[in-house]
Amino acid sequence: MNNLYIIACLLLLMGCSKSEFLSENPNRSQIVPTTLDDFQAILDRDIEMNGVGSTARGPVPGIGEAASDSYYVTDADFSGTLQPQIQNYYLWAAKPYVGDAVYDWDYPYLVIFSANVVLKGLEDISFTSVDKRQYNTVKGQALFHRAHAYFQLAQIFAPPYHKGNVTGKWGLPLRLEADLNEPIKRATLQETYNLILSDLSTAKDLLTADVQVKTRSSKPATFALLARTYLIMQEYEAAYAYADSCLQLMANLLDYNEVNAELPYPFVGGSQEHSEVIFSCNMISRPLMSYPFRPTFARVDSVLYASYDEYDLRKKVFFNQEQNGMSFKGSYDGREYNFAGLANDEVCLIRAEAAARLGNTGQALSDLNRLKMARWDKNVTFQPYTASTPEETLAQVLEERKKELLFRGLRWSDLRRLNLEGRSISLERVIGGETYRLLPNDPRYTYPIPNEVIAFHPDMPQNER
Repeated sequence: MNNLYIIACLLLLMGCSKSEFLSENPNRSQIVPTTLDDFQAILDRDIEMNGVGSTARGPVPGIGEAASDSYYVTDADFSGTLQPQIQNYYLWAAKPYVGDAVYDWDYPYLVIFSANVVLKGLEDISFTSVDKRQYNTVKGQALFHRAHAYFQLAQIFAPPYHKGNVTGKWGLPLRLEADLNEPIKRATLQETYNLILSDLSTAKDLLTADVQVKTRSSKPATFALLARTYLIMQEYEAAYAYADSCLQLMANLLDYNEVNAELPYPFVGGSQEHSEVIFSCNMISRPLMSYPFRPTFARVDSVLYASYDEYDLRKKVFFNQEQNGMSFKGSYDGREYNFAGLANDEVCLIRAEAAARLGNTGQALSDLNRLKMARWDKNVTFQPYTASTPEETLAQVLEERKKELLFRGLRWSDLRRLNLEGRSISLERVIGGETYRLLPNDPRYTYPIPNEVIAFHPDMPQNER
């Protein structure tokens, strides 16, 4: 039995909520995955592939959100709750690792390996003997998951993508095989993004528009991730085109007038129940590793909270007054876990930003106001955005991104890319009377490759800090 089957069997034996492939006492001679249903079962391991559950793993690191500027923690919580390595993430330490596992690296690579297991297994299936649509769907999902995980890793462990200035910059180690002994080396930044785009480009032609099972990828989800990737790459025409393609298939926005803001977590039922969500996925969550952005002790930046209009329902739906400040309760997961998937509000804002950057002020304002109206108190006259120039419109879009996409793992990427264009956003923390700062375009916007990885691959280039 080769590495593919060993790993696949282990993945399957861990359980899967959407498949009947496993029985309570499976016959070991029958657990080698050979069918499309078997490989779908691997992709349906939601705790691994989507980060869903109380001990979730998944593809979305928490480091970026931990290092972002939407919140702060008190001195008492910093010293009494956060582990030293997490404290280092929060304070942008030059040498953040203290010997603890770097789950933000490990878990996305587990997603990638699982996707590679499926892709390799599909090569051994006789295409003529299977359902073509199911085959395409399974393959498209695997490609999407691999691209999604690599995208997330690139936002933390690779430098920001600066269009026209990527020569000589390192990307990620790219695993493309389901072989534990596969030799790996660090790819360039351009090669990393090329793989993400290639996987998504293939996936979009294999997947259907069906999004009923939102932990599975789909054509709209693939369009949305392509739009997000091209936005990061400053390819605004492509970002606009893919955001528009996504919204042509799925454009629902939640009316916050229908959300009960009095509940501890207003989005009841979780992200799979809401029409605005395209792809359900959470940030990594570990019970024994409290990230500082968790709502139990993260306090929302007071300037950010004050930026919401009095009649903007997000002020009630997103936030709860605590004794020592405002906490965030607006995760689409419907619990304390951070939704970090794909949803139409983000796609709407991607199209608006791309439109503004391309000089299409009318389209940008139309998208902005459609989103704002869905968040506005229906008992009060709506106050639309207005602007006379693309730059004024763009400023409004960027402000709206900061207010709408809270605690989804997106702000860190925005800080990286916006500072590349000279927006001069500096971050500051105060702990124990000492002030810590992160200046624009500081090398600490890229976290180091984990020490254990470098130890096994001493020739691998390390990120500058």
